[in-house]
Amino acid sequence: MNITFRKLAEKTDLEKLEELESAVWSESSVVPSHMTLTLAKFGGLFLGAFDGDRMIGFLYSFPGYTDQELHLCSHMLGFLPEYRKQGLGVQMKWMQRSEALAEGYRRITWTYDPLETVNAYLNLVKLGGVVHRYIPNCYGELADDMNRGLPTDRFLLDWHIASDRVMQHHAGKSVRPDASGLPAVLFYQEKNGVVQPAGIHLDQSEERLSLPVPAHFQAVKQADMGAAAAWREATRELFTHYFSKGYIVTGICRQQSTASYILEKRSLEDVLQGERLAGAK
Repeated sequence: MNITFRKLAEKTDLEKLEELESAVWSESSVVPSHMTLTLAKFGGLFLGAFDGDRMIGFLYSFPGYTDQELHLCSHMLGFLPEYRKQGLGVQMKWMQRSEALAEGYRRITWTYDPLETVNAYLNLVKLGGVVHRYIPNCYGELADDMNRGLPTDRFLLDWHIASDRVMQHHAGKSVRPDASGLPAVLFYQEKNGVVQPAGIHLDQSEERLSLPVPAHFQAVKQADMGAAAAWREATRELFTHYFSKGYIVTGICRQQSTASYILEKRSLEDVLQGERLAGAK
């Protein structure tokens, strides 16, 4: 399999993108090609992955402006099912970084569900993103399988693509995060084979904390929607509280039934200068 990547700007490419969006997500999620063509002409960045002449994956983003800074909003990334879990998404994100730097961007942002730990591992551990903002019910009620039945809470991830931290990750020189021994702000129990929150602590003040979440949240939803709702409620309260106290999410460690976020009380500038995860290995 020889997968190639390239920018998309021509009308024929963006029409293929429209078809692929429908196949990967749903017809209701498709952005019309007349819109993507306009965005591509005025600051948007569209990337395609190809197996031969067949487009099998895509990533698109558009300019945004927050915190008095122009940045790139990464909106959607997707691959056909048979091409997933092969590291192609990581390759496409690094290409996005390269293209964005060439256009003068210093930061790329996107949202993800904090309870989806596969996405968390990609965003924090592989790419070097950081999180210090939480958006409750970001998209309102959604009826797709991934989101149905719960508020669509999201992390807003910041990828500071010119920072030392991200350059370390790109070079494969980042330190693997380790949450062992850190004070936990959430306790959990396993009941009928389902991991459930059992209590939270809002009074921790150590420099580094851990916050465990289910390793397989969709399995929790399928087994016990009440437990899934409890996870959403508990983690929303904890993340919003500790973000307000100056903590930043810098990593995540995966265990068997849970994964532990690492929160650090450091300035963003300090975090972006490079990792110094105490006790890391």
